Amino acid sequence: MQIKTAIIILTLMVGAGAAAAQGHADSLSAAGLTERGQNAERLGLTELAERYYRRALQAPEGDATGLAQQRLGILLEQKEYYPEAIGLLNQSNTAEALAHQAYCLLQIHQIDSAAHCAARAIERDTASALAMTMMAYVETERDHHINAIAWANRALKANPKSAQGENVMGYIQFRKGNHTEAMRHFKKAIQMDSTMANAYYNLGTLYCMRNSQDMAIKLLKQGLRRNPRNIRLFTALAYAYRMRGDHPKALECYNQILEYDSLHTPTINRIGTLYCEEGHFERAIAFHRRALSIRPNDAQAYKYIGKAYTEWGKYDKAIQSFIRSTNISTTDPETYMYLAELYGKQKKGERKQQSAYKKAARLGEKEAQAWLVKRGIAW
Repeated sequence: MQIKTAIIILTLMVGAGAAAAQGHADSLSAAGLTERGQNAERLGLTELAERYYRRALQAPEGDATGLAQQRLGILLEQKEYYPEAIGLLNQSNTAEALAHQAYCLLQIHQIDSAAHCAARAIERDTASALAMTMMAYVETERDHHINAIAWANRALKANPKSAQGENVMGYIQFRKGNHTEAMRHFKKAIQMDSTMANAYYNLGTLYCMRNSQDMAIKLLKQGLRRNPRNIRLFTALAYAYRMRGDHPKALECYNQILEYDSLHTPTINRIGTLYCEEGHFERAIAFHRRALSIRPNDAQAYKYIGKAYTEWGKYDKAIQSFIRSTNISTTDPETYMYLAELYGKQKKGERKQQSAYKKAARLGEKEAQAWLVKRGIAW
């Protein structure tokens, strides 16, 4: 009973402290707000940190604005709001900001732009292990594995204790199909930095791919003990439960994320995809539309609506949704592949099908390239 009472008191104190801090925000300078944001981050209060950084950007004078933009950009990267993160990180020329911008660009399939940012990051700081790591990711996405390994080795040479370097080395080996070697590197990254969420995420996902869902769940829970509010780890844990067929547990993970951030559209979309898997297409589409009510230009939401309509057999509506997705974002090859497949079902859809395959092929989609090569069509 005493422990429970202490927890309640501590919770009230933290809540009161956060409210008081917010109350003082208006009177602080941009520098002061940024400092408060950094302190909140150190305490794991990322939502409060985000509010401080946004207030700093609205402050009348411009001191520390660049740092606030960079920190807010990195926070939004962690929340998977990549376009918004890129917009903020683009305002800073530090090696760290450029490296994080490169990572965000990779997530939205803009590989050439990511390469440019990674190169600029290395230019800004030739000893930055983080910048070299990002170049290794770029080369991996290009399937230039020898170059990728060389950059990962440079990162590890610049900082032999770089968990990021071990993590990217694991990712390269994973992409090469060397899963055992990949696991070794991911585990080493966790040994170097027991709080490294990305290494837990990668190793947990790899366990899932090897049908070791129980191992994945155990590992990801371990990662969450180190990173209690990490969205990626909750997402990976939900994925493990989905692979095990335990949708209620997966939904618990998603709802946990929404408790921290009720407006987190990637999670709302994932709930929609879960209902789509269960054949509840109307409910799935309702969740994707909820995401769109929060972020009207959410290309992923339109894509998932298209997938739900496809599974439902409503192909015309599916095509309309996929087209709306491509009107917002032209860098997702998967959406063009869905369009090509649906155009192939239409009597006079050959030209549109070919056009969709060409767009996917230009974005590096190998299946689309093979389809075009087989027919002697250039892209």
